[in-house]
Formats: sequence, C-alpha cells, structure tokens
Amino acid sequence: MFVSVSLYIFQFASKTGFSLDKFFQVPIIISLSVMSDQALNFEPLKDEELGFFSTEDEFDIVDLFESVISSSPEPNIDDISRHFTDGLIELAPGKCPTYQTFPCSTWSALNHIASRIPYRHYGQDVLVSIIRKLNEVEGWKGLPDIWIEMRECWNQCPSGEPKSKDDPEFTEEEWLSLNSFAARLYGGLGVGSFTSFAVYQVSDGLEGERKDKDQPGPETRLRVACEWVIQSGRRLMRESLLNSYANPLEKLESRYSNPYSIGPLFTGSRGFNLERWGFWKRRLIEVREDKGYGESTYELIDEAVETMAAIEKEIAEKFHRE
Repeated sequence: MFVSVSLYIFQFASKTGFSLDKFFQVPIIISLSVMSDQALNFEPLKDEELGFFSTEDEFDIVDLFESVISSSPEPNIDDISRHFTDGLIELAPGKCPTYQTFPCSTWSALNHIASRIPYRHYGQDVLVSIIRKLNEVEGWKGLPDIWIEMRECWNQCPSGEPKSKDDPEFTEEEWLSLNSFAARLYGGLGVGSFTSFAVYQVSDGLEGERKDKDQPGPETRLRVACEWVIQSGRRLMRESLLNSYANPLEKLESRYSNPYSIGPLFTGSRGFNLERWGFWKRRLIEVREDKGYGESTYELIDEAVETMAAIEKEIAEKFHRE
C-alpha cells in the first residue's frame, strides 16, 4: 500500500511537472528559535580537564564565536554569521602548518558550541547560517569530513554513567541541543551524510528501547526524536516517498542490524518509507497520553505532530490544485 502511494505521487509529479525537490526545499515554519535573551555559557568548553578539544584551533574558534555573538547588539543572524565567517578565514592563514585539519577543527568546535546553545535559541540558526556560508569558502567548501566530526560527538552520547576526564560525554540537555543542530543541517542544508543520524534518532525515540547500554534516558530520546521531526520533517518525508534504504522483502531478523534499522516496536521495512512515517506519527500521538513527562516534552510532541500534519496537508493540497 505505502509503496503504491509513493509510486502514485511520483507518477503524478512526472505528468504535471510538479517538482518534489523544490517542494521540499520550502521550509515548514512551526517552531521558531525565540530564546534570544538567554545567556550563553561556553566556559565548560574551555576547561582542558574535561577534554572536549584536542587542538588549540578549537579553543580559538570557541573564543571567536563567543566574541561575535556576545558583541552583537541584536540577534541579526546573517550579520553575526558573516562576522564569524570573516574572522574564521582570518584565523586560517595563521594556521598554515595545520591548515588541512583546520576544517575538522571548525566542525568539532561548532558541534560543541551547538551543544551549549539551547535548542530554541537563535544561536542555533546562527550556526546553520555559518555552515551555509562556509560551504562557499575554499577550504570548507563541500563540508569535508563534517560527518566524521559529528560521528565523534555521537561517541560522547550521555549514558547515565559518571563522566571521566578521559571519556567526556554530553549532558542530556546538551545532547538535545547538539541533535537540534544536526537536524537543522540535515533538514535545512541537505547534509546527506547525516541520514543515518536522522533515522536512528527518530527510531530510538519512537520505536522502543534497544539493548544499547550507553544511551540517554527515555524522555530525552523522545525529545530528540521530536526535534529531528520538527527541524527536518520535510527531508524525512522526501526520503520516505523515495523509500530510501528500504527493502520490504528483507527478512525481519535482518532489519535490526543496520544503520537504518528498525526498533522493537516497528516490524516494517528499515530505512525510510511511508509506513514508518505513519508509525512515527501514531507513536507521537500515543505517547502524548502518557503521564509524567515535563511540560516542554509535551510541547515538543505537539510541535512534531503539527509539523508532520502540515507537511501531509501541503502535499495533498498541492496535488489537488494540480
């Protein structure tokens, strides 16, 4: 059924000239970054004993970002991101011996900066604007190794175990903020290498608990899943229509051991597909009835459901007009 729906949509697009790519490039605006007056604190990143950074470049980049965003009299995202990008370019020539690794230091520093910015703070939008600008600058163009640096952050996922100096990890709030940043890059800039992050984090929050020992608590996993839906819902729908990485004929036992694998509550195909999209939406509606979550979690659930419904409605209305 779901495969035939996808086929129908693409047949329709082919006959009418309707561009799915252009459609999914138009953002759904359900949630805005509004906590612009909340103070930011990057001091923990500068603590060498915590061991987040391994190069001086990363510390310099944190200092640069802190200086630029704190000196701005108002939250002008484009101006702040431009000032930071200009400053970063000025830093690079002085790092000639390590210039080849400087982009990696950039991604590492920005990832950790993102973890210190609340998921609804305008600073998250500043970071996305910075990445967009750097994608046009020689040395950073094409975002070399950005996936590798983000994957390194996944190794610092909160586990509930005490931190050690040799093995730092994010707090659960920092983890949500980092995922908000990654989801914005995936949904807004189309960073395709983040696909595995997207499907895993939504699955992890909505398809039941896996056997992994090192993982955040259930409410944080739910919040992270919601944030991926909110920030990259259009991209998730596009991949679902394309049945990306899906294999409906694959044996069920094989669907659990793959970067795009399914969780224990879902028995459909791995990867992206409309059946899985529908399951995610149903689960959000179901968990909305659970008691004991914080108010902000219920707000995220509502935002995620509204985002999915808005995307579905737009597609249906577009087809109707055509």
